[in-house]
Amino acid sequence: MKTETSENKLCPSSTAHEGAVLLGVVQGDQTVALLNAGLLADASFIAKVEEEGHPEKRFRFADKCVKSGCKQWTGTKCGVIKELAEYNPHLDGMDHSIPECIIRHRCRWFSQEGNKACMICPYVITDNLADI
Repeated sequence: MKTETSENKLCPSSTAHEGAVLLGVVQGDQTVALLNAGLLADASFIAKVEEEGHPEKRFRFADKCVKSGCKQWTGTKCGVIKELAEYNPHLDGMDHSIPECIIRHRCRWFSQEGNKACMICPYVITDNLADI
């Protein structure tokens, strides 16, 4: 049986590209509705959603966490969820239900921050300032 290691974690805020997993859809209230099943983005899907502008404004994607290959990597962890967790101390120890998630077992954010990351996740839009 293969064990989960730091090497096979998924970033829940990846860019739109062929092979990425479609994780969720940005709703009108600027929250992300997570999908019940992962959809692998193929070239035709990416081409279609790019016609409408930056896909990351409308969708959330997941793909392999590249650690030091990402500008958000602090050297030991993901800086995105680290910072968001620090800005939301009121979530510490809260016993809220967390949304279902198709990547939780491999999610970098969950492995780093636990349930707190899951409470924050639906509020993260990868590219919300792309056209400003």
